[in-house]
Amino acid sequence: MRIALVYNERLAPRRRKKIQALAQVLERRGHRVTHHFGDNFDAARDAPDAECLCLCGGDGTARLVIGNQSDPGKLPPIALYPMGTINLLARELGYSRQPEKFAARLERYQTKMFTRMATVSGAPFLACASIGFDAYTVASVSEALKLRIGRLAYVAALLTLVHKWPRQSLHLQYNGGEMRAEALFVLRGRYYAGPWTLDPAAHLGTKSLRVLALPQARRRDLAMLVLYAMLGSRKPHGHWRFFETDRLTVSNDNAVPVQADGDVIAATPAEFELSPAHLTFL
Repeated sequence: MRIALVYNERLAPRRRKKIQALAQVLERRGHRVTHHFGDNFDAARDAPDAECLCLCGGDGTARLVIGNQSDPGKLPPIALYPMGTINLLARELGYSRQPEKFAARLERYQTKMFTRMATVSGAPFLACASIGFDAYTVASVSEALKLRIGRLAYVAALLTLVHKWPRQSLHLQYNGGEMRAEALFVLRGRYYAGPWTLDPAAHLGTKSLRVLALPQARRRDLAMLVLYAMLGSRKPHGHWRFFETDRLTVSNDNAVPVQADGDVIAATPAEFELSPAHLTFL
């Protein structure tokens, strides 16, 4: 198989070694491997004959590389080698961090996952997006601290918000309805913030966006949401609202951050929708 490895040019040396180890394993198993930096990578130009696009990094890296393509729908099948902080997509699709297991996974999977690409205000996102306390937390994360302590940096960022808790009234308009909410989550997969689940019905293969809207986003509502996700509950709080839609418009009086795949990429007003383009994952 002709495999294009795509990764961040500014990776730390220890992470570069992981990619080198993966490349050695793939080559030893008979694959042809090329190396590319993600910042200016264009698949049609730089890897026109690739049979697999292997994105090495986290959900944000995958989102950036796919978003940089002139026509994402024409990309070859995509694989995700998990090297990020959370790696929701890799968890969703069952990719291992171990090079040998990762290579075997590529070779044995004949069935491909087709998914419509989701966007927020025109920018793609892959695993999840949110507005409310979750997005404020992401906006407050220290990148330097994230490099040192990983996902605990999100906990540290959340703690900085406790004394001045952010609450905004959001106006949601979607297929067949509208409502007010103070926090919302747009989910493309069943995992959120690690091994936890906010919506067991969310899946990359669904033909619509899955949305969880919280009418109120007080500190106690965050606590209930955390318990719901961590305990694997299937009965949501009575006031929460789950729904499906092809398009969701969010507006409010003040611009607030929108996070997608672990990065703040927009602000309200925002429009979420499914693109006609399809992505293929191995």
